Amino acid sequence: MDVRDARFTITAVAAALVLAAGGLFYLRERTSGYEPYEGPLATPGRPATQPGGTRRIALNTDPADYPRLRALGYDLVDAQPDESQLARVPAGMRAMLWVGNFTCGGFELDFPAFTRAVERFGRDPRVYGWYLSDEPNPEECPRIAREIRRRADHIRRHAPGQVSYIALTDWPMKPVAPERTGVDLVGLDPYPCKGGVEAEDDCNIDAIDRMVRLADKAGIPRTMVAPVFQTFGQTCSKGDKQYWLPTERQFRQILERWDRLAPRAPLEVSYSWGRQKEWACPTLADAAGGDQPDLQGILRARHARG
Repeated sequence: MDVRDARFTITAVAAALVLAAGGLFYLRERTSGYEPYEGPLATPGRPATQPGGTRRIALNTDPADYPRLRALGYDLVDAQPDESQLARVPAGMRAMLWVGNFTCGGFELDFPAFTRAVERFGRDPRVYGWYLSDEPNPEECPRIAREIRRRADHIRRHAPGQVSYIALTDWPMKPVAPERTGVDLVGLDPYPCKGGVEAEDDCNIDAIDRMVRLADKAGIPRTMVAPVFQTFGQTCSKGDKQYWLPTERQFRQILERWDRLAPRAPLEVSYSWGRQKEWACPTLADAAGGDQPDLQGILRARHARG
């Protein structure tokens, strides 16, 4: 991942949740200059699920967005482990609960509070899974893998049928791969439309291959990979002004590349639905045609195909 403010915002309570750690999706600072990846491509992947088995979620939403998301074919929403939020999950949708941390920061819930949340919602049919960490950095915090493992093991014991999920960027992956953390799904978030805020002719689509190759090297099975699609730019944000909202052609290329590398993935993630003034603006919520690319229409058609 490159960008991440850090939290799956799910405000129904007042603060913008961020299904990933306080402002999930924080934008890492980079040194000046961007060098597109031009290295080897990743090998094609094998389907992870049966047709129609892919779950879809868009990040940084609140309950007022849920009807629009459902109309676009999303079947998951981001939320906190809070009854008032779960009560607003529409029929036919389920929730991914943000309980994690960002990078090396503190967890949204300490372990005792986390276990109480699992005790309360671990068998709730409205809950799909638990977002345990966003971009954990094992170089800076070597104990993070152990803490994720403790939480993933607790979910496996006390929340049968619900999944544990983390999102990884291009920091060292092996220490936080499923073999060590025990998680069920791993998001990978390369954002290939990078290098400025105005759309260029081409995105560095091969950056997706680079991230997948890193995951392969770390021993992360393709069947556990959840693609994270870039649905944001930074023309109206206060971020580092390195990303543009993909054009329709470019977004189709992103989807096609992911379909080659992680076909029929168990989970697909769109970042971001809601605007984040520091990191993501415009976003998928804006991308409905007119002055912006119609990314919503592309995703609606994709989701309708199953």
